[in-house]
Amino acid sequence: MGNAEETSSLLLQVGETVRAILRRKSGLSLRDDDPRPENQEAVELVHDVILRLWERQSTTPGAAWDDLGSYAARVTYNAWSDHLREKYPKRASLKNRLRYFTSHQARYASWNASDGELLIGLHGWQLSSKVPVGDARVAALRDGRERLAAGSVPRKDMERFAAEDWDHLLAALFERLQAPIALDDLVSVTVALLKVQEDRTDSLDAMLDDETTPDLPDPTALSPQQAAEVRSMLRRLWGAVLVLKPDYRTAYLLNLPGVGKSRGDIEVFVMHDIASICEIAAAVGLDAGQYRIAFAQLDLDSTARAAVERCSADVHRFEILWDHLPLMDALIGALLRLDAQQVINRRMLALRELARLMAHTSNRLKAP
Repeated sequence: MGNAEETSSLLLQVGETVRAILRRKSGLSLRDDDPRPENQEAVELVHDVILRLWERQSTTPGAAWDDLGSYAARVTYNAWSDHLREKYPKRASLKNRLRYFTSHQARYASWNASDGELLIGLHGWQLSSKVPVGDARVAALRDGRERLAAGSVPRKDMERFAAEDWDHLLAALFERLQAPIALDDLVSVTVALLKVQEDRTDSLDAMLDDETTPDLPDPTALSPQQAAEVRSMLRRLWGAVLVLKPDYRTAYLLNLPGVGKSRGDIEVFVMHDIASICEIAAAVGLDAGQYRIAFAQLDLDSTARAAVERCSADVHRFEILWDHLPLMDALIGALLRLDAQQVINRRMLALRELARLMAHTSNRLKAP
């Protein structure tokens, strides 16, 4: 480049490329005034990538725009992959398995698109003119609006998949798609199909500060004073839950965090006589259509199916659903017409709002 102004202009153009890629990959706005923590992390990633490009352009001032544009795309894809690998280790493991399997089976192939993104597809498609699957199709597969043929998804944990299981799944997927797909999009779709969830490291105790959320021991082991303190805290927490936005509240209650607990912390409200299952059902607020979606996707036995058929009230439907909590985020997304990541985002925002409300009520109670 001839001077600093031309370099700055070039990097502004490349910056738009970086933002466009990360907007598509993350599904976030990337606006500086969007306060969601996931969005702020993505904005920081944009700045990191642009800094790397600035450093590269400073050391190679004669680089052409086309060369810098391709380099920017490659750096952005790699940066996003690194971000996901660090934040979502199970997703990263799944990505590695898919990449390894498709590169070691004659039936499949991987190749780079013109912008440097890695594509996956059937071997014969590599030299064809097939256009990769677009964002709308990926979203439809991810949130369940478009489905694979029955029996296409092996009914076992990903860790136990053999080569024939991966082949069975991918063959069905590409039969449906009839086109190659970007590796990261393939991972997103497969995460939803296999209902992969990261290990939970957050809980009521971790997300809300220690002062407002004490440990919740077995109620039978509490002294009368301790039990009264716990119930007081839980009453305030339940009151805060009830003022959350409806979709935040549903995303929170149907997959309520809890360390090392198969059902999360949802039962503490019932155990301590704060809210009944009937009251929790009302707070979740599902309608008959949403229950039909849930029961269609859950692995119910014949007894539960018969009970569903007999139900005439939503509260009784929730009593059946109660035994299957927490729900997978992909299923919650199907109920709320969101994708799994949007459900996660709403739950995190719910936790932050609960922390704020709990801190507010705690300070008000302490005021003289």
